Amino acid sequence: MRGLWTAAMMVGLSATAWSQPVGRPGPPPTPDGGPVEVGVGFHIVDFGRITAREETFDVTAHLELRWRDPRLAGGVVGGGMWTPRLNFDNAAEAPRPHGEPEIEVDPDGRVTSRSIISGKFSTPLDLRKFPFDAQDLVVRISLFHDRSKVRFAPIPEAMHMHDDASITDWSLLEQTYRVDSRRYRPDGEEYSVVAYLVRAKRRSTFYVWRVLLPLTLLSLIPTLVFWFEPTNLQPQISTCMGTLIAMLAFGYSVDFALPKVAYLTIVDRHAMVGFLAATAATIAVTVIHRSVAVGAVPAALKAQRRLRLLYPAAYLAVVGLSFGLFMSS
Repeated sequence: MRGLWTAAMMVGLSATAWSQPVGRPGPPPTPDGGPVEVGVGFHIVDFGRITAREETFDVTAHLELRWRDPRLAGGVVGGGMWTPRLNFDNAAEAPRPHGEPEIEVDPDGRVTSRSIISGKFSTPLDLRKFPFDAQDLVVRISLFHDRSKVRFAPIPEAMHMHDDASITDWSLLEQTYRVDSRRYRPDGEEYSVVAYLVRAKRRSTFYVWRVLLPLTLLSLIPTLVFWFEPTNLQPQISTCMGTLIAMLAFGYSVDFALPKVAYLTIVDRHAMVGFLAATAATIAVTVIHRSVAVGAVPAALKAQRRLRLLYPAAYLAVVGLSFGLFMSS
C-alpha cells in the first residue's frame, strides 16, 4: 500500500501534470461540504545560487502537506489514495524529489506527507542598484483543483528557513509567506496559492574593490595631463588615449561578473561617467594645444591650471550625484 501512496505523491509533486489520471480518486468529502483544507509547510534547507543573467535561483527544501481523508479512517483504503496535486508556478525546471515521500496516516484519517525537493525557480530581479541591491526570492506553489474543492492553509511551524541556509555573496535578511488566490485566465476559477519569500541582500565587497574602485582610479588618471607642459602634446594625448583603452579592456575583463540587463546599473553608469570624463579630458588637451599653436600660451596655461582642480572635482561630484540618485530611488 505504501507503494501506491508513494506513486500518487510523486505524481502530485509534478510541476507540469495538469490532467486527472484515470481511476484516481477525487478529493475527500468534508463535513460541511466545503473545500478540503490542505496544510502546507515549506522549510528551506539551503540555496544553490542566484543567477542574475537568467533571473533564477536554486533551492532545496522540505515540503510538508497535511489533510484529512475520512475514507482512510481506521486504515481502510479502497480504490487508491488521494493526494493534493501541486504546481510550482514559477519553476524554471520541474523540481526534483530526493527519494520517495514519506506518508503517514493516522487512525482518524489525517494524512501527513513529507518530501525533499530541489529546483530552479525564476523570480524578477531589479538590478538597477547592482551591486548594492536586495532581491525577493519567491517560490509559488498552487493546487491543481480550484478553491471550491481544495485550498491551502499554512503550517506556521513548518514555514521557516534552516539556520545554516546561505547563498554565496548574499546575506539572507528575512522570510515571509502568504496564502493567496489567483486566476490563470480572467474568467477562470480561483486557485489557492502559497508564496514563500526570502529577502536577500548582495554582499558588494567584491564589486567595490575589484570594479568600482579601479574604475574610479582610471578615471582620475587624466588629471595628470594638466600638470604637463602644454607645449608637449605627446605625453598628454598618450595618457588620455591609454586611459580610454584601459577602461575598455577593464570592462571586457569583468564582463563575466556583471549582469546582462536592458537598463543601466550603478556599475554601468559609473563606467559611463568615467569614460565620458576621460573623453572630456582628451578634448580639453586638444583645445589647450590649439591655443598654444596659435600663440595664446598664457591663456593655455591659465586653462590648464584651472583644470587641475576642476577635472577631479567635477568627476567626483558627478559620481556622487549618480550614486545618490540611484540609492534614493
